[in-house]
Amino acid sequence: MTLLRGLILGPALMFAALPARAQEDLRIEGDWTHSASGMTFPERLGNALRTRIHAYDAEQLDVSAGYSLRRGGELGFVTLYVYPATPDRDCAESFAEIERNVAQNYSDVKLVAQDRWPSPSGHTPDVAYHAHFNMTGTLDGKEQPLTSESYLFCPAGGTWLVAARASWARSAKLEGAFVELLHGLDWPLQLDDARATPSPEK
Repeated sequence: MTLLRGLILGPALMFAALPARAQEDLRIEGDWTHSASGMTFPERLGNALRTRIHAYDAEQLDVSAGYSLRRGGELGFVTLYVYPATPDRDCAESFAEIERNVAQNYSDVKLVAQDRWPSPSGHTPDVAYHAHFNMTGTLDGKEQPLTSESYLFCPAGGTWLVAARASWARSAKLEGAFVELLHGLDWPLQLDDARATPSPEK
């Protein structure tokens, strides 16, 4: 699963190499439902416009949806992911790998904050993993200082993972718009239920 594919942000952030033939952009008009999980990715949600749906495997179990986000003349890119969990890796380990890949792909990356966020709908607080990075990268065809957000939620049952990557110019103020997009989606219970997620350390 690739957490930067679909964004204009330089090197791809890879979890595992997948055969090129297994990956494809899906030609979808209108809202699209990921049949395996029941998650629907709308064509438009508020100021966010879906730009891409990508399948990383032939069975379309591992998928992402990219959105462009505009507010007050500012532009950001958000990619949402739903993909099968790896049985031998817990949520903390999966998120640590996301952070390592970010660090490896940007020479000047700086971890600004690391904390816990709510479940995707916002219903259950402090159960997802979140990190805020600063780096220099290419956004909308221009190299510039960027803010990048990484998010990972591990639903109850250990079957699926929900991840999100968001990036915008460091001068932009799109944190609230990113959260609104994440919370505004109609998340199926199996992708938002945190009952089996360990509580964060105090």
